[in-house]
Amino acid sequence: MENKLKSGEYLFSGKTSLSSVIDILKNGEFYYRKIVIPECTTIETVIEIINKNKFLVGKLDGLLNEGSVFPDTYFFLRGEEKEKIVKRMQNKMENVVNKIWHNQSKILKTKLDLIKLASIIEAETIKAEEKFIVSSVFHNRLKKNMKLQSDPTILYAKNLFSEEKTRKIFKFDLRNDNAWNTYTRKGLPITPICNPGEIALNAAMNPIETNYLYFVADGKKGHRFSATLKQHQENVIIWRKKLTEKNENK
Repeated sequence: MENKLKSGEYLFSGKTSLSSVIDILKNGEFYYRKIVIPECTTIETVIEIINKNKFLVGKLDGLLNEGSVFPDTYFFLRGEEKEKIVKRMQNKMENVVNKIWHNQSKILKTKLDLIKLASIIEAETIKAEEKFIVSSVFHNRLKKNMKLQSDPTILYAKNLFSEEKTRKIFKFDLRNDNAWNTYTRKGLPITPICNPGEIALNAAMNPIETNYLYFVADGKKGHRFSATLKQHQENVIIWRKKLTEKNENK
């Protein structure tokens, strides 16, 4: 009997008969643990999440590319190699991108371009329905050769080179030219700025048709969109007014 029992980690309920225990051990009904990678997690944080998991073993050798792993919930057996689970994350990203990608876009030339734009969209809005509108803004800007002027790209570069992470952006940050600064440079940044999920990838590939070129927060975790600079400036005034009222009511 001993040769038929499969070694591994099991989970038994409070009252389990001996025969049930033996059947579970024979069938190899292992206990699977899970690790969660949220959408828009940077590769630095992904590595931290994996390395802090005490049930995974081994080392992550070499640098992982930003945007190369798919955010999801992954199940694994105790003692699984870290590199193995990372490979599963990378394979899933590749499969999802391959499913979404098509060569009809005049804006996105490569699959990496798709991931880059999706990562910005993911960072800009948490609302699923808004991602397709935000995508339209960036597609419209790229078509007109306008700078994307996306704040999350500024934060990404700022936090990439700093041990103290921040959500604050100052005017000098906007002027600090680097390969991710979409205020000083046209086009997409040099790399993705996080690991985007499937909705953001779909939105980047398939934006809805709008004439929007601008958007600003609406104070309700969403955004106000506009087609002209004048409309945008009016929306900014509304946002600043709401922000002031919020601060005064604290």
